[in-house]
Amino acid sequence: MSGLVGVFGDLEMELAERLARRMAQRLPGDRVDLWVGPGAALGRLDWREAVVDAQPVWNEDRSLCILMEGEVYDYADEKRRLVEKGHRFRVEGDAEYLLHLYEEYGEDFALRLNGPFAAMVWSPERRRLVVVNDRWGLQPLFYAQVDGRLLIASGARAILADPAYMPRVDLVGLAEFLAFEHLLADRTLFEDVRLVPPASVLTFEAGTLAVRPYWEFQFVEEYGDRPEEWYLDELVHRLRQAVRRCRRGDGPEGVLLSGGLDSRAVLAAMDGALGEVHTFTFGIPGCDDARLAREVAKKAGTRHHFIPLRPEDLPRMMRKGVWLGDGLNNVVHMHILAALPEAVRRVRVVYTGSLGDSIMGQHLHRPLMGIYPEDVLARMLSRHYTTGFSEAELAGLLTASVYRRVRGMPLEAFRRALGESRATLAANRREHYSIRQNERRWILEGQRMLRSRLVVRTPFYDNDLVDFLVRVPPGLRLEGHLYRRAFAAAFPDLAKVPWEATGEPLVPSMRGTAVRFTRQLRWRLRSAGLRFVPPPRRRPYAEYGHWFRTVLRPWVEEVLLSERALDRGLFEPDAVRTLVAEHVSGMDHTRKLGVLLTFELWCRRFLDQDGGVNK
Repeated sequence: MSGLVGVFGDLEMELAERLARRMAQRLPGDRVDLWVGPGAALGRLDWREAVVDAQPVWNEDRSLCILMEGEVYDYADEKRRLVEKGHRFRVEGDAEYLLHLYEEYGEDFALRLNGPFAAMVWSPERRRLVVVNDRWGLQPLFYAQVDGRLLIASGARAILADPAYMPRVDLVGLAEFLAFEHLLADRTLFEDVRLVPPASVLTFEAGTLAVRPYWEFQFVEEYGDRPEEWYLDELVHRLRQAVRRCRRGDGPEGVLLSGGLDSRAVLAAMDGALGEVHTFTFGIPGCDDARLAREVAKKAGTRHHFIPLRPEDLPRMMRKGVWLGDGLNNVVHMHILAALPEAVRRVRVVYTGSLGDSIMGQHLHRPLMGIYPEDVLARMLSRHYTTGFSEAELAGLLTASVYRRVRGMPLEAFRRALGESRATLAANRREHYSIRQNERRWILEGQRMLRSRLVVRTPFYDNDLVDFLVRVPPGLRLEGHLYRRAFAAAFPDLAKVPWEATGEPLVPSMRGTAVRFTRQLRWRLRSAGLRFVPPPRRRPYAEYGHWFRTVLRPWVEEVLLSERALDRGLFEPDAVRTLVAEHVSGMDHTRKLGVLLTFELWCRRFLDQDGGVNK
């Protein structure tokens, strides 16, 4: 529910303040606390009328100040030690704690922090900036150097507030987006605008910019001989601990509840009375998520709200999502915005199950339990993660001049990202990539939109929980084995509700047996040639493919086949026309059309300035 902006360098204070205020206009928030001094203008935006810890916060001799967004958990003992060492706390708030921690331990103070945060520490005397974020980059910060000055903001679009910055398309970033539906590493769609990597320290002094990591995420492949039961007990303990740390008693709470296991696990781990907790589910009426989440909410006793996903609302929602997310997420994955208005009316804080399926091994399968040569693994996994355009398809989609500049770049970026893992097992290398790239640059983009109006808490990113899970033998994580066993043992009542991924409960039951028997019978009858028997059917929460060829077809054609879209000089017009026509005729190009729609909406908003700069 807050954001940061900053302008640093050798420039007049009046110009720095003007730029910072213009940057703030492009970010969510109804107030901005701004401090301006020689060499810097830095501010924090917030929706709340009353801010407990007004910022910036200064140390005792006013030699350092800090601006922070996000929150950190469970630091009472460390704060007490700081007081014993002579640090004086004047206000209650996370920002002041971070500032004193920085004074005591220097730039690596973040190693002692647990929670989503980003902070800027400014030394007016030295004119030195230190920017630090959490281990996962849960509170994104973007930066660019323009005419010798450094611009930093919680949204890449804020950089455009500087008239000296001329927005251009990062062609390599575009190629990555077309291939993977999201970007990799620190790229954005804006040329020369970068995302601060997770677990990083960024410094800026005397015009020199440096970025370095203070922590590294890796799987540990030294496994002991503990029994499976020990891992089960420890997993349940650490999950409950992670959820307990997040619950700060600071307002009405909600959970984004699907038919899956992760959000259900967060809800179950809250323990105690859940009558005041709200749960929110969105989708097509009657979809699997709606049906299963309603059953979970009923068993848990929450105040449940279902938000129907209506195709006629999507163009407006997609335009808003491209603005809030800087065009970094495919519009067919922006439906989380449907829940935002209802959630804002009901709660201040929402919990999500993000990271759960990846870190718990839900997507790990037996073929990944081996060791593969680097090139073989890269090609094998890149095919799985290339959910948009393949290399051959990019060659036909992009104009010849553009393709020459980006040829092979998506695969090369994928190789670099995969190479960040030091693990030997393919399973651990895949999960490392999934968590550092897929989760961070795709899944978390949806939550960034929610953070425009809500406090979002993600218990699966808890330090102690992750530190435990990276040491669990892959065989126990395989296909979520340990996760499902732990859930069934600790939360048997909620485990009786079918899991959306399988349609069956996690605990043996007559209901599960009936579901499994019906599914197998249908497949056997169809295999025997009885085609009139319907196949086992899942009811998805969205049907973008169908909507793109029916109710949303006029809008899709207006956006993608308009003269200005086809004249941008990036795509071959006939290739775009063919893609749309093939989808309308029955082929499934949903995700490909989604990334093209996203990019065109991004161009209109940020290059053509459609809609101006207002929030």
